[in-house]
Amino acid sequence: MKKFKKVMAVVAALALTAGMTVNCMAKDTWGSYFGREQGKGHGIWFEGAEGTLQSQSADSWTAKIKEIGWGGIWGGQVYQNTKDGFGSVNVVKGKEYTFKATLKSSNCDKWVFIKVATKEDIAFGKWVRLKKGTSVTLNETFTAKCNANSVYFGIGGEFGDREDEKAAYTYADGGQDAIAKDNDQDALLATVISCTGFSLAEKTATQTNEATTAASGATTTTTTTVTTGDFEPYAFGFMAIAAAAAVVVFSKKREQA
Repeated sequence: MKKFKKVMAVVAALALTAGMTVNCMAKDTWGSYFGREQGKGHGIWFEGAEGTLQSQSADSWTAKIKEIGWGGIWGGQVYQNTKDGFGSVNVVKGKEYTFKATLKSSNCDKWVFIKVATKEDIAFGKWVRLKKGTSVTLNETFTAKCNANSVYFGIGGEFGDREDEKAAYTYADGGQDAIAKDNDQDALLATVISCTGFSLAEKTATQTNEATTAASGATTTTTTTVTTGDFEPYAFGFMAIAAAAAVVVFSKKREQA
C-alpha cells in the first residue's frame, strides 16, 4: 500500500508539472490581422487578405492565406505589439540592433514589408521579395531611428498603388515605382507564408580595432536578445517543479505519521 501511495504521489506531481507548463505555454507570442476576417476591434475590410495564423512559437509563425487581396501590404499582418500584449519589444533610439529571420512563400511571388516601429514612427523598415517556394534569410544590422515597441510583417497583396503606404515605400529600392513594376500580380492568389529563426538583438559591444580584428579573423562584437517573446513558461515551470516536490514530501510525511 505504501508503494502504491508513492507511485500515485509521483504521478500527481508529474501531472501538475505538465499541466502548469502547458497552460502557460498556450499564451500567444504573435498577433495577426487579415482584412476580410472579422477581428477584435476591426471591421471587415474587403480589399484585405483572407487568411489565418496557422501556427506560431517564440521565433516562428506560419500564415495560411486563401486570397492575398488587393488592399496593399497591410491587408494581412503578423505582429508583436507590446500594446496588444503579443510579445514584448523594447527598441531604443540610437542603439544598434540585428534583425534575423527566414521567410518563405509557398505558392506565389510575394512582397513582405517588415517594420520595427511605434505606431507610424519607424525605427527600421525592410521590403523583402519572396520568390515562389524559395526561402530568403535576413541578417540586417540597423541603428534605431526612434524608440519602438512593435514588430510587423505586412503580408497582404501589394501592387504599389497605395496612397496610405508612402512611408513604407521610401524603404524600397527604387521606391513605389519599383514595387508597382514587380507587384504581387493577382489578388486572388493563395499561399502559405512562413517565418522561422526570428530574433531581434541589441549589440552590446563593438569592434574597437577593426583593422586588427579583420587581420586576425577575431570578432569582438557580441549581441543580447531584445525581449520579444513570452518567458513566463520558465517561471511557471520552476513553480510547477517546486509544487511537484512538495506533493512528494507531503506524501512521505503522511506515511511516517
